[in-house]
Amino acid sequence: MTDILDSPELKKGEFKDTLKFLNEDLQLLLDKRILKIFGSWRYKHTNEKMKYSLKYFERQYQPLLLELFEKKDFASIVALPSGEYGGCATQLECRWVESGELICVQVVEARPHEGGRYVGLTPARVFQGERGKAIVKYIAKMER
Repeated sequence: MTDILDSPELKKGEFKDTLKFLNEDLQLLLDKRILKIFGSWRYKHTNEKMKYSLKYFERQYQPLLLELFEKKDFASIVALPSGEYGGCATQLECRWVESGELICVQVVEARPHEGGRYVGLTPARVFQGERGKAIVKYIAKMER
């Protein structure tokens, strides 16, 4: 298996979200029957509990965020100023395990004018193995 995977584009400029990509397409999360016992999403290869965080960005940072995401420059993304918690439409969504064996990140946008739906502006990008371990230190800094 490759160490970087991207979710498919659903329609022009919109991509499948992180949980659906991890769970339905890649089948990397534990079976839903097991989730009732553990009470959270877990990575099935290590049984580690998935962590989750969002970093909010003001609108003017969206082009730079998208550029840095494409370059996989997470050190620079973490250094960007955070927007108001819950008050910015542009967000970096992160799901990961502490070991770094699995990390999934995606830039999403809340669209209140479209009924409040969330749109994946980038693919949900999955990093595994050594690639994940190399960036977990940056992703973990965004934990709320």
